Amino acid sequence: MPICTVITSVKDVLAAALGIVESAQKEVFWLIPASINTLSLTYGGVEKIRAFIQKGGLSRGVVQISPANITEIQMFLDAGEDIRHSDEVHEVFMFVGDKQQSISSLNIGVKEFTLDTPVTAFWSESLTYAEYLLTSFENVWSEAIPAEERIKKLLAQR
Repeated sequence: MPICTVITSVKDVLAAALGIVESAQKEVFWLIPASINTLSLTYGGVEKIRAFIQKGGLSRGVVQISPANITEIQMFLDAGEDIRHSDEVHEVFMFVGDKQQSISSLNIGVKEFTLDTPVTAFWSESLTYAEYLLTSFENVWSEAIPAEERIKKLLAQR
């Protein structure tokens, strides 16, 4: 693939993100809308993350956790992911592997992604861009709530 590519389909965004997981050796970090996380299940997201972590990889991510997605978030936690919750990031998508490959997108006004939702995402192999995304991710990560804490709170509200 060239050093950067524009991707316009959610299906291709998911394929690129899961491809990053498959090629990463050490670390992936991600910030995704809840509906993208749900769609990743269709493409073996949990299994790919589990395999990556079993090979010694570290996966950290931020997603909005609600009563509707507790079960799927628990599946990713059980696979070994370190997940946090934020209500602030539902329009942002980023996925980075080994600070080398990345895919990112900002989709204003999209409440729920489907495979048919039009997007404009940027896939890149730029180390500088991956570092920029990491800085943005760390800012969100530092203020996000651990998934286990969020899930306990939601379950207590039932």
